Amino acid sequence: SSSSSSSSHIVLNAKVIRVCQSPGCRDDGAQSTLDSLTALAAPGCQVMKGGCVSGCGAGPVVEILPDGEDVMTISSIKRKKVKGDALISLLDELSDEETDISSSMRQRLIMGYEQALEAKAAYEAKDYQSAIQLYEDAIQIARNPAMALEEARSSVGGDNYDSVKGVNWLVDSFRNSCRARLALKDVDGARRDAFAATVFSQNTDPDALMCLAEVCQASKDTMGELQATKSAIAQYQRLEDEYSKPMPGKDAVARAEAAKIKSNASTVKRELGFRIVKLERELKASS
Repeated sequence: SSSSSSSSHIVLNAKVIRVCQSPGCRDDGAQSTLDSLTALAAPGCQVMKGGCVSGCGAGPVVEILPDGEDVMTISSIKRKKVKGDALISLLDELSDEETDISSSMRQRLIMGYEQALEAKAAYEAKDYQSAIQLYEDAIQIARNPAMALEEARSSVGGDNYDSVKGVNWLVDSFRNSCRARLALKDVDGARRDAFAATVFSQNTDPDALMCLAEVCQASKDTMGELQATKSAIAQYQRLEDEYSKPMPGKDAVARAEAAKIKSNASTVKRELGFRIVKLERELKASS
């Protein structure tokens, strides 16, 4: 297929969206494109990392494949320089009126998502006050559309759909807002954000649980910190187990990513084990 195919062709036939993660494309902003498509793509689109498709110098390159086809043999649609306006127009093309959220909801979702990116930049620059305000606005604008999109994706994707992956950016927003509030000694606000992060991640995100542990530590709640840390360890263990499984048919990019996640989970889990021992000792001494 050529990239001049009409939008209806894309919607009807193309469901697998692969974002090239070669060094050249990563330098061109491929991670940002992958994150944006994961957060914003219409129901029925499976967004994943992809290998090099020889579009070097014109990244980020996005490959669009018909669902269920053998990815090694099918002729795919390739889009180059998918960021900014090109990313927004690709999102429009992938949208199907029958299954997608309304266009006004989609506009709000994109607006909130872009504001969350601004908030993240402020957070990383340690401008915590601005980050908190931007995150608050972003979440208020995009929270309902994001949940509506997840519902629509879930009904199209069925039992195999990973409902947490699509709202990862919201979980990330709550986590960063929590830590920004902790830096400014707003423990109550941080607690609200930490709880929201655990709820939106369905208690499966270990770092959201660590936010909760940090809030408990800041409010001298040793028992709460111990429980949250144990829950985080359980989720790191789950990740380690999940990414230790054989990956038949997966490419080198996916296998390298799995090894990295597994190694990180193992390291953090070990560090938290020492923290558990310390907390249990403190509880014993105070009883």
